[in-house]
Amino acid sequence: MTKKPYKEIGSLSIHSVFEEDSGVLKVSLNETGYVEVSISETHEHGMTAEIDLTFQEYERVLKAVDKANDILLSDIFHQERYAVDFINVSGPSFKRQGFILVNVFEHSIILVVSLTRGADADIMIGKEEISLLVSLLEKVEMILDIKQFDYDNF
Repeated sequence: MTKKPYKEIGSLSIHSVFEEDSGVLKVSLNETGYVEVSISETHEHGMTAEIDLTFQEYERVLKAVDKANDILLSDIFHQERYAVDFINVSGPSFKRQGFILVNVFEHSIILVVSLTRGADADIMIGKEEISLLVSLLEKVEMILDIKQFDYDNF
């Protein structure tokens, strides 16, 4: 059985105040319903980490980002990283297992993808980009919710 490639649903280019926290977030789907979340850091020594999530794991990421956004909207200023959620990911391929960590720091969300074997990549998403992040994540959720998921025509 050959694995069909992932189809990209969307991407978001993040421009952080700190160059090392800038990068590109991509979200893709495959025909079996796995969601690939990829973070590529754009600085000179940046890493790329791609992780496969089940629908349930993806739902936790979406809820964690929503919760982090609510924390930021409450104007609570976090001078240290505040962990919102730690999502352990045990995808179909050992190379794409690890965890996703959602943090709040100052007025930003920090999204970390860490692979069990491989890269650790993170990006810092500022207030002005958070609504774009939420829209992208919700778009994927809508596609996953469709019962007659037609992989070839989305």
